[in-house]
Amino acid sequence: MTKNIRLLTKSLRPIPKKLKNKEQKFRRRYLDLVINPERVKLFERKAKFWEVQREFLKKEGFMEVEVPVLESVTGGADAKPFITHHNALNQDLFLRISTELYQKRLIGGGYDKIFTLGPNFRNEGMDDEHLQEYYQLEWYWAYANYMDNMELVKRLFLQIAKEVYGKTEFTTRGHTFDLANEWKTLDYSEVIKDAFGVDIFNDSDEKILKVIKENKIELDGDINRNRLIDNLWKIIRAEISGPAFLINHPKFVSPLSKESSENKQLTERFQVIIAGSELGNGYSEINDPQDQLERFLEQQKLRDSGDDEAQMLDIDFVEMLEYGMPPTSGYGQSERIFWFMEDISGREGTFFPQMRVEIEQTTKKIYGEKLGKYIGIKPKK
Repeated sequence: MTKNIRLLTKSLRPIPKKLKNKEQKFRRRYLDLVINPERVKLFERKAKFWEVQREFLKKEGFMEVEVPVLESVTGGADAKPFITHHNALNQDLFLRISTELYQKRLIGGGYDKIFTLGPNFRNEGMDDEHLQEYYQLEWYWAYANYMDNMELVKRLFLQIAKEVYGKTEFTTRGHTFDLANEWKTLDYSEVIKDAFGVDIFNDSDEKILKVIKENKIELDGDINRNRLIDNLWKIIRAEISGPAFLINHPKFVSPLSKESSENKQLTERFQVIIAGSELGNGYSEINDPQDQLERFLEQQKLRDSGDDEAQMLDIDFVEMLEYGMPPTSGYGQSERIFWFMEDISGREGTFFPQMRVEIEQTTKKIYGEKLGKYIGIKPKK
């Protein structure tokens, strides 16, 4: 028999048995977690997903470092940044799209193995595989090259699969792949030539555009040769289950990758290809300041002609290279890997994804007179 009751909190609204639509679970994740215990387990797996990667890199001798979120020049990826204003300095700054250029400054400062794990921001379209704010792991390894990093990446993927899921085979987005299988290597220009008969180094933009239109690919933003060829690759990529590495990227689509010693048109770069998508990107880093400056200038020309995803000229970074940075390889992968292993969308795999602000109708009815314009209610005339 109950002898005492102590009220610990007020509960003014009943907890529903289920949420009416998908958007409600994103807007009221706290209710989603209370109603659906399996969602609690999902985010526990996500915590372990990151924990395994941290521990893996620490055991490999890497040190976790902090780098700025706000940057005066942003870079390390082809992406449109968010812009904010620093009042005290009275200058616009960018939210980082990558941690690459600051980590490489630390390599130039003498660190050999470093990594970051934290949020990046890209002011781009939203879909099942992309969010504007997401978590990314990125590391830099002095005196290593891209092939060394490819081996490390394979071992990391297997570690995640075994420790978080207890398996290596997954089905997601209509693809099935086994991380314990041999990872194939695909040559960037050769797979495009085999699929479409296009020579990416010599064929005209008109020919490439014709192939893209024949495959009913919609192009948006600034249309230049880089974007045309990238769209050709994306048509092929959609059919690849993997696991595989895409290698031998041309120099003109890889502004931060070291030139291949065997072919000056190519770079020492690789991408992880799984379930029709690119889930990781790495390369041997440029440590020649003159080469890097020329690559930046080529990218800046693209920006000046209207490509707002092209990389910015970062002369401070070039200056660091002039003092000397050892041969280095870097790599980055984001939480998209978790979304793929779970076979869920990005919003489903994020506690609080960004959404358009919306006040619930019940809230408006309850607080309309008291809060009025603060919750989007226009005064009666």
